[in-house]
Amino acid sequence: MRASALVRSIVDLLLTVTFIVIAITGIGLYLAPSGRIAHTVNWTFLGMDKDTLTLIHTYFGFVMIALVAVHLVIGFRSMLVMLKSALRSSKLKVVAALLVPLLLIAGGYSVFAAYSGEEEEQSTGLEEYNTTEGVEGVYITGTMMKYYTVQELADEFHVPVDGLIEKLKERGIEATPDESLAEIEYKYDLDREEFKAMLEEIIAELGGGGS
Repeated sequence: MRASALVRSIVDLLLTVTFIVIAITGIGLYLAPSGRIAHTVNWTFLGMDKDTLTLIHTYFGFVMIALVAVHLVIGFRSMLVMLKSALRSSKLKVVAALLVPLLLIAGGYSVFAAYSGEEEEQSTGLEEYNTTEGVEGVYITGTMMKYYTVQELADEFHVPVDGLIEKLKERGIEATPDESLAEIEYKYDLDREEFKAMLEEIIAELGGGGS
């Protein structure tokens, strides 16, 4: 009995630690930008980059699976005894105990789905710019998208930076001359190809072309 209690205590402690690690890394991964943006802007969460968060989250996820399996094996009989006792005393309490977590999960999913829907609506206005080919006379390279500022992009294609900023503002994007394109992409959660095509179209409208 004493050994069983010790094993249960150790398993419970390990489950608690594992849960905390998975919760923290899960929050970090939820907040993380897409992989290429995370690498471009050197994004970190509590000092960990996205790859590290993914590795830790995955590893501790498997650890939790093993610990939960051990926990169920050790406490399965006790769980059945407690459920039978609870059913005899009050079936309503048992139903409520099972129903409340399900409702919380459903509510959490609804909030997540609504949030995701809002994010999708914000980006629908950019879909018309999704193309892999540059506008005639204008082609923005991947290097420009990673490292150029708005001012440098305007200088590259000989267009006024104020005009470029104004055109971006018309499309719902606030920018400053010294702000990098990667920062804007991250801030507005833009698809890189869509953003690239948008910039090419704006530069063409402003009469810019190759250097």
